[in-house]
Amino acid sequence: MSFLIVGALWIAGLTYSASAVGDAHPQSHAPVQLAEDIAHYYVYCIGDETSVEQWDLEQMKVRRGNDVCLLYTDTSVSGAQEWMDKNFPSHECYCNN
Repeated sequence: MSFLIVGALWIAGLTYSASAVGDAHPQSHAPVQLAEDIAHYYVYCIGDETSVEQWDLEQMKVRRGNDVCLLYTDTSVSGAQEWMDKNFPSHECYCNN
């Protein structure tokens, strides 16, 4: 706090407390993102076509059967889609279980 403000407060008969001004070392209140909270996007071969999904392999096998192969994992849908388009431009694949 500047001396001018402190002087004005003193003249007015007021005082201030450093704790009322705030902590000199503010703490970050940004949320911590845990690894399990980060979204994952998976590229699968399902039957004979590739697909980007958010389900893990175990969930995909329950939903789509055993003819599912995990090809790639990314933390962004665009990254997974780009990888799939680059490596499987026709979106055709073969799952060798």
